[in-house]
Amino acid sequence: MAKIYNFPTKAFRDITKERVDVVTFASGFMGGVVKVYECEGTVIIHSENKKSSHASISNDLGQVKEWEIRYAIEHILKRGITEVNIKVSNTGVVHIRNKDINSLSQ
Repeated sequence: MAKIYNFPTKAFRDITKERVDVVTFASGFMGGVVKVYECEGTVIIHSENKKSSHASISNDLGQVKEWEIRYAIEHILKRGITEVNIKVSNTGVVHIRNKDINSLSQ
């Protein structure tokens, strides 16, 4: 995969152990392994199982930035931009899923 974007020097940190509440909740409906990452108010919840890999990105303080979406795709999902489907919910949460999986439910 070619590097297509230069990321800011900021990095998401793994806060999975600190957010057991999120992991427990997300595991209930996403299944598989759930990890939680954070950077300056933006949270990425990543779930992965044998069939799919999915990331939800949200920021209670404002809009999710393009670099945060690309970071999730390239560094957390480990995919290229053309290998994923991206959907933004009515609440502003960005959902990213491998293209080989059917579209997300509403």
